[in-house]
Amino acid sequence: MSIRGKLTLVTLSAFIALYSIVGGMLSKSNNPLVRAIANPGPYPQLRIFEDVVRHIVQDYVEKPDLEKVRVGALRGLTEGLDPYSAYLLPQQVKQYQSNKALPDTTGMVIGQYSGFAYVIAVIPGSPAEKAGVKIGDVIEYVDSHATRDLDLYDVKSLLSGAPGSTVELTLINRKAEKIKVVRGKVPPTTTETRLLESQIGYIKVPILIKGQSEAVESAIKDVVKKGAKSIIIDLRGSAGGELDEGVKVADFFIKSGVIAKSIGRKEKVLATFEAKPENDLTELPVAVIINRTTAGASEIVAAAIMENQRGEVVGERTLFGMGSEQELFPLDDGSALLLTVARYAAPSGKIFMTDGVTPNVEVKRADLAEIESPDEGKQQAEGAPPVVVAPNPADDLMLKKAIEVLTSGAKAKRRSA
Repeated sequence: MSIRGKLTLVTLSAFIALYSIVGGMLSKSNNPLVRAIANPGPYPQLRIFEDVVRHIVQDYVEKPDLEKVRVGALRGLTEGLDPYSAYLLPQQVKQYQSNKALPDTTGMVIGQYSGFAYVIAVIPGSPAEKAGVKIGDVIEYVDSHATRDLDLYDVKSLLSGAPGSTVELTLINRKAEKIKVVRGKVPPTTTETRLLESQIGYIKVPILIKGQSEAVESAIKDVVKKGAKSIIIDLRGSAGGELDEGVKVADFFIKSGVIAKSIGRKEKVLATFEAKPENDLTELPVAVIINRTTAGASEIVAAAIMENQRGEVVGERTLFGMGSEQELFPLDDGSALLLTVARYAAPSGKIFMTDGVTPNVEVKRADLAEIESPDEGKQQAEGAPPVVVAPNPADDLMLKKAIEVLTSGAKAKRRSA
């Protein structure tokens, strides 16, 4: 177990013990609920937690700051859930409720893996791209704050700031290179289209933020008008976004069937999103390209097209599923818990946050194979930074494979005719 993991375990134990001790002090209360909490009953391990707090109070070299221990323990509780749940301090709660918590002034989509903050996507023309930040960069420090000691919400808070201000990133994958990002306006994302060989329409889909599905709709109509006989949807680097936008884009290709589901506690289906025939735009053959940086709304598109047998999905398994919903639960002292209350899933019920999307036509990039260990199936050593390599445009094996899938399919169709 890493040092950070041990510290989290200790603080979590201390937190539970603290409430156990408080329960013991109140055990004489006439309140039956208080008596039940105070009496561990069949759970003698609570005495161990009590011993932890007693040793901290009596034997630690300095007088412990129990408030700091409490906050650390609460952060440890949410850290053990998923990257998108968090314990928010009172000031963070006010920011969150005012909808000004995390204004994007850098143009990066940040995730968390092996305890580090990593860059899933970079918006073209953004302050981050201008500073030289790339997809796959692993952030060790934001200014002087180690990302391994922070939850994802805190990292995003540190990155946000007023336009014109500067934030320094230390990148562990570049031998601790430091990059200064001058915060500023992030330009709107755009959809790229072009016509490839064999009259294949190529559509590069950016992050599916609110309203982006309209741009994708225009792009589909554009390539069809130009004479496309098939379509490639490139979802690499399309991370985050809105559930509704992913559903709308998938609906452009699917006449009927389930597009996605929202799953709550105990695997309860909270909502099912069905395709609407009137939204279908084309019956042309489709191939979708995904990789490790495809996350969130774009996973909905890929899974829906594949599981409804509407087209082939080419590339590598998505790794950083972000499809979920959080709800804020206020606490008495003004702080709050931001907890995941629903997760998005494919038509089959596979949850993106845990299962990802596995393509039916797998392509392993040569640039990635050179870095990873021979046995990719083994779990990465704890504490090691994640290996995430950006696509190499000079030798785009995934795009080549997608073209091959579509052209071979067209040839097979002609032969059968």
